[in-house]
Amino acid sequence: MITRVEQPKGWNRNNLIVVPQVQGVYVLRDQNQNILFIGSVDSCGLRERLMGHLRENDVPGVRYFEWYQTDGHGSARKKQRHWVARYKPPFGHRRGHGATAILG
Repeated sequence: MITRVEQPKGWNRNNLIVVPQVQGVYVLRDQNQNILFIGSVDSCGLRERLMGHLRENDVPGVRYFEWYQTDGHGSARKKQRHWVARYKPPFGHRRGHGATAILG
């Protein structure tokens, strides 16, 4: 099961510090609400993962984010893979949980 918890919020530290440490899927969007990146996180790291993206600025152009709580990491990864295949965001995962541009 997946539950949308928040509508897209502005990409800034103040909005990120109120995100709970839950498992789920998150979506990073540009100024026009286009999806740039879709990620998933285990049971205790949603806020930290989002803060990491903000600190590293590894997905250029992010202006909004949203997140969805799932009932387990397996379901988060499954939903992430499904959404990546469906929406084909321009940035994808790379080893170490960062993001890299998908070329081609």
